[in-house]
Amino acid sequence: MVFTLPLLVFLLILYGTLFWNFYVSMANWVSTAPDYTFTGLKWYNYLFSQSRFWINVQNNLKWLTLGVVPTIVVAILLAYLLELAPFPGVESYVRTLILYPVAMSFVVTGTIWSWLYQPDRGVFNTLLGSLGIHSTLRFTSDPTSATYWLILIFIWQYLGFSVIIIQSSLRTSELQEMVEAATVDGASKLRILVSVIVPNIRSGILVLVSLLLISTLKVFDIVWIVTRGGPGVATDVLATNMIVTAYDQRLASAGAAIGVIIFLMAFIIIIPYTIYALKKWFE
Repeated sequence: MVFTLPLLVFLLILYGTLFWNFYVSMANWVSTAPDYTFTGLKWYNYLFSQSRFWINVQNNLKWLTLGVVPTIVVAILLAYLLELAPFPGVESYVRTLILYPVAMSFVVTGTIWSWLYQPDRGVFNTLLGSLGIHSTLRFTSDPTSATYWLILIFIWQYLGFSVIIIQSSLRTSELQEMVEAATVDGASKLRILVSVIVPNIRSGILVLVSLLLISTLKVFDIVWIVTRGGPGVATDVLATNMIVTAYDQRLASAGAAIGVIIFLMAFIIIIPYTIYALKKWFE
């Protein structure tokens, strides 16, 4: 009972605030003074009628695909290359190096990359200029490509974490035996990776995919610090719109509705992993 009580308190706070947020999204809170008058789906209809909301959805879908797939692919390749490293010191040094971004807060990461991306005095364009290449890249100042440059920051920060997850899946005794057997049979390194390793680390990949999908869905810090959703609303995502709507526009119920939508999207994303985990549990 002593150990159960903290869990019950945690669950009460977690689900209590969740249900409260859901109720607020159906209320009429439009100023600093709370108004819990029931309005049904009024604020959901309001959001669906806003072009900004659909820009948010499009940007979040870009994050979900371009932020996850390249990270997974590069992480698998890097993890495999580190396992093939002839010297243990090299593997240890590289792994430590790629883990540094994980230890950095999003605030620090966003600030650093803001300096790197500055069109006039940024590090990237300055380096290109020193090499005699007159770059016209505007990075996050270009509304057509700004989101992609932000996604690159996400990949950079989460790559080390992803490599560690994949490496932990590679080092199971069963997989090591299968790799050794394939090597004895004369299989190439690429064939071993594609036909032996990837199919047998599905559980690790699924966990990583779920974590990355949820991280991209609720992304806020990087967008807010680097672009504040700009230029215009070109890089705006659901989380940044939620803050602007709830606090700048004083539409608390509309902001709560965006929060509910983010929760539902995350819930849908986590369902495949939950089903897979339950199947494994009862096998």
